[in-house]
Amino acid sequence: MLLRIFHVSAASLFWYTAWYDQNFINVPFPNKEYAQYALKGRVTFLTFWCLVLQTIYFTLSVLNDYIGTNADQSKHASLLRTIKDTLFVLAFPVALYVTSAFWGIYAVDKDLIFPDWLAKLVPSWVNHTMHTFILLFIALELVITYRRYPSRAVGYSIVILFNLMYTIWFHCIYYQTGVWVYPIYSVLNWPARVGLQLASTSTALGFYVLGEKLNDFVWTKVHNKMVKSN
Repeated sequence: MLLRIFHVSAASLFWYTAWYDQNFINVPFPNKEYAQYALKGRVTFLTFWCLVLQTIYFTLSVLNDYIGTNADQSKHASLLRTIKDTLFVLAFPVALYVTSAFWGIYAVDKDLIFPDWLAKLVPSWVNHTMHTFILLFIALELVITYRRYPSRAVGYSIVILFNLMYTIWFHCIYYQTGVWVYPIYSVLNWPARVGLQLASTSTALGFYVLGEKLNDFVWTKVHNKMVKSN
């Protein structure tokens, strides 16, 4: 019952945040063309991609609670459970990346990531939902529900594909508008941009490995019990 309440609460908060953002928050863009993109231009930002990812994950978790199973099973998992567990291996590193990047930059220079004029437009609870609670909830999920991680090759492929999709996307936005989604790219040359993107991808892969290791650490006893029973 508590697990269901947790999943419903997380999914509801993320859905409500997305709805509130679309209906009550208006952020000026450096280029008017940005506003022409879907969802009030929010699709240009990794933060919103992450919010959508977490929303989908916890919505699937709610469905799995009611029509699937959370049993510590290693074989014959339902399609819903398989999709949910696979999505987790992406949801965790992306949430960790977004949270660490936002608050890391915030600690160095708040004006670079969340200046006062933006803070007046975005309620504190929305900011924390998008940049704090995403990690808090997915970290709690790691501890309270069991999952099998895929092979390292599959896990890396999922993270790299996601990273590549977003990289291609924000480069397309630059070529369409002439303005970078992230201002730091405007002061870098192309070799530096490539280096930054490679460093970003390496960090995401490192966060994936961290999630895998934490999952193994938390669920070692469960795994050993399953092996003995097979």
